[in-house]
Amino acid sequence: MNAPINKHSLPFAIQDLIRALEEEEDISPRLAQELLIQAELKVEDLEPWADFDHPVQDSYGRKLVFDGGYFEMMCMSWNPGDCSGIHDHGFTQWGAVQIFGPAEHSVFLVRDGEISTLSRVAVKPGTVVAVGNQLVHQMGNPSNTHFLTFHLYGCHGRNQGITADARLYDLVNQEVSRSDGGVFYLLPENQIKRREKAPTPDFLTGLRDRVEMIKRLDKIRRSGAEYPDIEEQIQERLHEMTSLDNWDQFEHDLKGQVDETTGHMCDMGYWHLLRQELIAAAALQKRLIIEQESGDPFFTYAELYDDVVGQPCLDEFIEPYLRFVIQKYQVDLSHTRLLSIGCGTGLVEDFMVKELGLASDRLLGIDKSEAMVQVASRRITARSEDILALEGQEWDITYCGLNVFQYLTPEQCEQALKVTANITKPGGLFIGDFITPDHVRVYPHVIHSKSGDVISLRHPELVEQEHFTFQRSEILNVSRQSGKMLITNEGKHLRFLPPVWRLRQKFETAFRGTVDIYDAVSLEPLGPQADTCPSTRYLLVARKEA
Repeated sequence: MNAPINKHSLPFAIQDLIRALEEEEDISPRLAQELLIQAELKVEDLEPWADFDHPVQDSYGRKLVFDGGYFEMMCMSWNPGDCSGIHDHGFTQWGAVQIFGPAEHSVFLVRDGEISTLSRVAVKPGTVVAVGNQLVHQMGNPSNTHFLTFHLYGCHGRNQGITADARLYDLVNQEVSRSDGGVFYLLPENQIKRREKAPTPDFLTGLRDRVEMIKRLDKIRRSGAEYPDIEEQIQERLHEMTSLDNWDQFEHDLKGQVDETTGHMCDMGYWHLLRQELIAAAALQKRLIIEQESGDPFFTYAELYDDVVGQPCLDEFIEPYLRFVIQKYQVDLSHTRLLSIGCGTGLVEDFMVKELGLASDRLLGIDKSEAMVQVASRRITARSEDILALEGQEWDITYCGLNVFQYLTPEQCEQALKVTANITKPGGLFIGDFITPDHVRVYPHVIHSKSGDVISLRHPELVEQEHFTFQRSEILNVSRQSGKMLITNEGKHLRFLPPVWRLRQKFETAFRGTVDIYDAVSLEPLGPQADTCPSTRYLLVARKEA
């Protein structure tokens, strides 16, 4: 890299910045940031130093714009997927970086032999970030576009090598590499001056460093560029990433942030960071480890569902309310034809057969998810069908557990009630449970499965769509069931939240008979004007007009 011989040949904005720097005797990171903003650089000023054809082994393109002795200016070029290592800036005392694209910027804290993530944010193009001697950070391009960044680094008392002797934190190999050049992942041996012991990362910081390392290796592999033992390195890193040795640290770090009584997060800043890192890790594992899914939102969730949701809910409230209904409504399941709508894994239905006397040949479970039906078919007769398409059938009891109807749109939900009423025989029963509009107040961020082998992280929020209220829940599962630590992103699930009294009215209209509603946990009856209940789950029993 050769610095321009004559600074007067540089773009005017850069010349103005050089003059402003030379006029200042004492420059701080904040002042450097202000001077760079005042220079009003444009991306066009940097195009002569663009290097989007940099080798794929390099984490980004890097060219010197101007060497001012006690300060230096550089232009970095970022292709989609490019990402620097975690690093500081050597002898830099002050500086600033202007970002001309949709970068992601992360800041880390190194203290007492440990390193943790302070922030990871998407940067608005044009943003200028101050750089100080203590800054340890990372920059990357998660977008599908190319962009440039301008870097200013300075140190009074030095005449060259402002960013020399920079620390590159290689957390995967548990070492710090000292370098006078680029802070790349997979830094070549001839660019490493010496090595030091790395600080110990917390779980989420170590996870993300592994993810970026594997992504860089995979990008090199896919490019066809020569790199020694590339396949072996990728497999080794994936093995380290999914090793059960990581489980205890994940569980330990998470425990300190969660209210054990409610499952709610105590530190929402940590929660935001953890979700970011798990989402990135899940995307990588899905691409390189987990078989390609078929568009079924429950593809990876089905095998974990019973441990995380099914069995705990069956134990907590489904079994008690089923026994309650059988007794109160004098139901004889041994002579009952029952259709389970949205049967999921068939766990509840299997319980009805084994514990409540339901004849297996008089039971059918249906579900839209083929993955769920595949699991359910190991237990019961199950088919992949949509309730909205059913007709010409008649069942003594129609059952719909775990608020399945609320995964439908308001229009589909109303239609499903009509279809259900049509296929329930006169005098027959509908039994189902639902969640109240304020279910989010008890909805946990963290659920530990009954076996302890799955930790499910849920991010709920209330949203409005077309004048209706929904609970949108983003679900991430971390599992060790398979002997590996696998992270799956189950996506965002919408649940329609009609007022309790309105749903009562819809059932009364569809079934033209009596409708009784109870708190699904306490089984206390709810009045006709009830909006919610203590548990935020309610049981609805509708009898069709005879």
